[in-house]
Order: sequence, then structure tokens, then C-alpha cells
Amino acid sequence: MQRKFARDYSWTGLHYKGVLDETGLKIPVVVSVNDLDFVTPPVIKLVDPEAGSSGQIPHVLRSDGTFCYMDGQAIVLDRYKPAETIIQCLERADKVIRDAVNRRLDEDLGGEFGAYWSDGTVLVDLPEDFEGDAEIQFLQFDKNSERQKILISNGKSKFLSLHKRNDRLDPDPEGYLCPVFCVPVLSFDPKQSWPPKNLAEFNAWLQQVAPATLGKLEEAFTRSKGHGQWICLSARNGRFFVSAEIGKAYRTPEFLTNRRAQLAQTLQHIEGAVEISGYVGVPVDEGYVFSRNLGDMNSLAGKRILLIGCGTIGGFLAQQLGQSGAGAGGGKLTLADNDTLKGANLGRHLLGAPYLDRNKAEACADFLKEQLPHLEIASIAGSIQANMEVLSRQDLVIDATGDEALSIAINELAVGKRPTFPPVLFSWLEGNGAAAVAFIAGDADLACLKCLKTDLAGIPRFRLLKGDTELKTGRNLACGDAHFIPFPVSRAAAAASLACDVALDWANEGEGHRWRSITLDHHRANRIDDRNPKRLATCPACGDSAR
Repeated sequence: MQRKFARDYSWTGLHYKGVLDETGLKIPVVVSVNDLDFVTPPVIKLVDPEAGSSGQIPHVLRSDGTFCYMDGQAIVLDRYKPAETIIQCLERADKVIRDAVNRRLDEDLGGEFGAYWSDGTVLVDLPEDFEGDAEIQFLQFDKNSERQKILISNGKSKFLSLHKRNDRLDPDPEGYLCPVFCVPVLSFDPKQSWPPKNLAEFNAWLQQVAPATLGKLEEAFTRSKGHGQWICLSARNGRFFVSAEIGKAYRTPEFLTNRRAQLAQTLQHIEGAVEISGYVGVPVDEGYVFSRNLGDMNSLAGKRILLIGCGTIGGFLAQQLGQSGAGAGGGKLTLADNDTLKGANLGRHLLGAPYLDRNKAEACADFLKEQLPHLEIASIAGSIQANMEVLSRQDLVIDATGDEALSIAINELAVGKRPTFPPVLFSWLEGNGAAAVAFIAGDADLACLKCLKTDLAGIPRFRLLKGDTELKTGRNLACGDAHFIPFPVSRAAAAASLACDVALDWANEGEGHRWRSITLDHHRANRIDDRNPKRLATCPACGDSAR
């Protein structure tokens, strides 16, 4: 090889011995090429995991010397130039190891701390800046599994609903006390025994990294019960949990009950008999869940949103709205539909067989509450025409029914109550799913829904379907599916996604176009640019004669 690496034939596969930073540090390594497609980069292991350093080297796993020098998801390696690709990897590793050994990457140790600390994970349903007493609870979210999840919260987490709905026994109503303490960035000195396995080792480490927290674990024992205790160390580089258990020899009424108030002092004399396990926190609070994927965008949290129609488009849209925060942060997502889920719907609906013969709005609400327990979701299992007063109480109304007559009726109500009526977002498919359309109306200077086709039997203002395209329908009375419009599930999901994008732009007060379309079948539909159509004076709903 160009870098003077020699093939190591003592192992099966492609393994090469050589050095990193060959003109400087000359650190011996073994390079293993396990994937000739280079989907994953070559594995580099340091022969000496400490590489002559007196401390832990960032990006090096001390157990076997594996060196993390490249994010395989961030860099694409060229499978057609294997030699050049391996050289590229070695040059990248040279730079990272030089920076690591010369302590220019010490901050990275904080980022990697969880990898060296964890025996498991804890779901964290707490605000990011929380400090004080919290509770640990052991919950089961899956009714078909006995596997438990560990959750920390204020004791009133909505995740408890998943545990209860699966016919599980109520968790301990008091939970397990778990005080949360804010501490500096956590790291460790590899010269100490790591990770700490007993209270003596834990306190020795704590003395170095967060001395103000010394004794807090022992103090927590005096305020709780039993032989186990949790605390949480909340740092900038993560939330880390300590689970401590008093050894069996000391689990006596004398220690745990009669002398509970003095237990903190007692534990100082039996530190070696208190076992320690470490867990890493995984945030699941609604602030994190519904903002993580949106970057700088606002979510739909805090909004009152009514979705009318939970069918083919509406089912997927309900899920996407929920995942975008609708129903979180004090907001409310209301779903309305008067239809039931039937076997014929299964091929292109969000819901499956467990929800057959249930009202679609109620079933979608139930499904979303299980998937996203943070959300406040209500359902209207009936015709929205009998509940039209609910529309005025929303921040946004969404009509995903595809029922043109109902959409016109909703539009008429909205136009008649301007400017106090909320904006209305309409979502539908053209033809047999040849194109998807999303249109939001509410601005008096711009078009209402009726402006898009002033004559019910006339030509639409934006003619998406090509002139020779005919609408194909299906009819199968034998299975109770009397009339339907065939199109694949992908078209329904695309329409839902388009509508969700418009809803997010509305929540962000964006300048996005009010009328948008996606051409899904270029043989049957035209491509029309998105736009902000103006109001038509001749519109029977909002035109000059209607005012």
C-alpha cells in the first residue's frame, strides 16, 4: 500500500497493519476493510487504546481501541476507487488522532460520555431546564410485550395512559423519588475505575466533576423507601442517571426502616456495598418531540385545529398533523367524520384491521393517542353539518373530505363570517389521483374556494386534468362498497403531505402560496405553478354581487 501498510494474514478478511500520522505520532493501528462497497468506512483500531496518552482519547473506545474517525452518513466513499478511498480514510484518521492526542478535541469527550456510562436508557418527560424532585416509573407501553420502559417525569406524564390502556396494574402512585441536579459537563478520568460500580467509586468520580452534588444520592435515600434509589445528573452534554442498590446483607428493617433518617451517614461507612448502575436519558417531552425535526420552524403546538374527513387523505393527514404538534402545547386537534372503517378501506387507509367497523374519526383519535400520548385529541363521530358551530371556535379548519358539495357549504359559511372565521384549508385529489391540490382561503382579497370554479358544471380556473382524461369509478355492491374512485395509497399520502406543508406554513406566517398542486400522473394531468389566486368579482360566494 502507498502508506506502507502490510496485509495481516493471521485473520480472515482484509486486515492491514501500519501507523497513523506516520511522520509524527506514528500510532500503530490495524485497518479492517469489511465492506468493499464502502457503505461503511474501514474499521480502524489502535493497537494501544491509550496511544501513549495519560488520559482518555476522544473517539477511542478503550475496551478494544476502535477509533471513530469519520461519520459514515456524512461522507460518501467511492467504491470504484478502493485504494484512493482507503487513503482518504487514513488521511482523515491522521488528522483526528493528532487533534485528539494533542487535546484539541477534549470537548468531544463530553459528547461521548454516554457511550461510556450507560447500562440502559431512561425516557425523560421533563422540560429541558427542570431541576428538583421527579419520579421514576416502570411502564409497559406494548400490550403484547412484558418489556418495561423506564420513565422519569413529574408523576403526571401522559405516557402513563399507554400503561393503563393495556390493562396493566397502576404503577406505584408515588413512583420512585429521583431528584434532578444540574451539574457541569460530565467527563471522566480513565485512570479511575470506570464506569463506577459502587458508591465509593461513584463518589470519587463525583468529587472531581461535580463536588457540589456529593452526598445528594445518600440524602435521597433518607427521603424515600426501599433499598434502591435514583438520582439524575443534568448536564449540558446530556442527562445521566444513577441507580443505586444497597447490598442484600444490609437490606434489613433496622437499616431501611428504623434508622432511615440516619441512612445517609450509614452509607458512608458501607460505600462498597452499594451497587451503582448508569443510565442515559432520552428526551420524549413534547417540546422536544414536536420541535426536533422542524429546525427553526414553528410546530402546530398551541393551535386549535379541526380536521373534517378522516378517510383516505384525512387519515394520513391526521397523523402528520399530530407529528407536527397539533394537539400539543395547550392546543387541540379535533377529528370529524361520519363514516366507519370497512374492509374495502384497508388498502389505502392509515388504520388497519383492529379498527374495522369503528367510526373513522374516533378510531384515528384512538390510534394517535396511542402513538403520541402527548396530544389532546377529540373526535366528532357524525356529520359536521350538525356541528357547524364548532368551526368558528378553531384557529384552522381543514376539509379533507373531497366532497365538493360539503366543501362549498363550508366555504359559504367561512365567507359569510369574515373576518372572524378561521382560515379554511381544502385538500383533495383530481381525477384518479392524477394530481393533489391544497388550497387555503381566508384573506378577503384573495380567492375563496368557489372562485376556483364559479360554475359547478363549468371548467375549473386551474385546469389540472388534461382534456381527454376521464374519471374512472368502481362499483361493487356485493361487498357493500357501492361506489369508489380508484387510486393508489401513494396519491393519498402525497395529498396529505401537501396539505400538512400548507398548515405548517400557516403556523409560521409564511409567504407560501395559497393554491398548490402536485402532478402525480403526467400522462393525465398538467403541471401548474403554485400561486395566490385573486378574488373574482363574478364569484357567487365572495364576488361583488354576493357582498
